[in-house]
Amino acid sequence: MKKFMLLAALLTGTGVAQSQTLFINGVALQAKPVQLNGETYYQFRASDLTRVGAITAGGISPNIQAIKGCVGDTLFNGVYTVQLLKVLRESGRFGVTVKVSNASKKELYNFMLFSPSDVKAATGTGQALDLNNYETSWVEKLLPGANITLTTYNDTVAAKGFTRLLIRPKTDALEEIREAKLPLAKVYNMEFDLTCQKK
Repeated sequence: MKKFMLLAALLTGTGVAQSQTLFINGVALQAKPVQLNGETYYQFRASDLTRVGAITAGGISPNIQAIKGCVGDTLFNGVYTVQLLKVLRESGRFGVTVKVSNASKKELYNFMLFSPSDVKAATGTGQALDLNNYETSWVEKLLPGANITLTTYNDTVAAKGFTRLLIRPKTDALEEIREAKLPLAKVYNMEFDLTCQKK
């Protein structure tokens, strides 16, 4: 009877602490912790695990070139997180608003982060457009745990056909992170699918 009650608690999440944010393949997911025989387990929705590539057909590990997510997702490269808050599609203008958070234990400076020109909108055929203009001021310094909301855009083309947002930090920025001995993940490029929205 005792084992049955423990299994029921694991399956239903009864008597469980509040949901926590955990990262799988660099994507933030909500999960409930459950204690069982002195171990902590986390309950994830199967659709979330499939979406972030943790579950694939045949159990084959995906060849990840970039941490990937949807609009509204928070992606994490081991040092900072980026959440895509909003996509701006206007006549002759395309842009995005993102929230960047310092998830490390050290101060992050602008030369350690991506710049506006490292943010690109891409079409299904692979054509990319730099979103090298920005509103207000860009990042100067982020203290541990601090965040900033940034809007970057390009107003030289009509906002049509863009299906992906690419964040590709320059090599110099990555070297600065490594020299600061921060735990940069092996996969650090970020990519948002503009055709899907986080549920």
